[in-house]
Amino acid sequence: MTSARAITAITLGVRDVERSRDFYVDGLDFRSVLHQQGEIAFVQCAPGQLLALWDIAQMPGEYGDVAHGSSAPPMSLGCNLGSAEEVEQLYAAALAAGAGSVSPPTVRAWGGVSACVADPDGFRWDFVHNPGFRTDPDGTVHLGGM
Repeated sequence: MTSARAITAITLGVRDVERSRDFYVDGLDFRSVLHQQGEIAFVQCAPGQLLALWDIAQMPGEYGDVAHGSSAPPMSLGCNLGSAEEVEQLYAAALAAGAGSVSPPTVRAWGGVSACVADPDGFRWDFVHNPGFRTDPDGTVHLGGM
């Protein structure tokens, strides 16, 4: 018998745990789950999913060599929203919480609206309204229209 695998935690190496925790909890309204000051903070970012904000100086002992470079980390996190207005609202909230703008809310050729910000450590967040995005009650995701 096989079981479905799910990503239950995403870890970001951050330069300042307190600043990052404030950004995600106060700015993006994620729920704080556990916080060890200066070391690591866990926030719930989706049902059954945690975002771990770990002091990057402590990561090599478990993860090996890690570092921030001059370019953006080669990954982004995304949040699909119910309307273009929600994209604008979350974009504004992220900027107010200390994010940098990468691209403002823009109508895209595929029929939706997206915006991108960089969190205090440069991790990119895409805020998207795709009219074809839907999730079934069992969690199956559909991306019609893209």
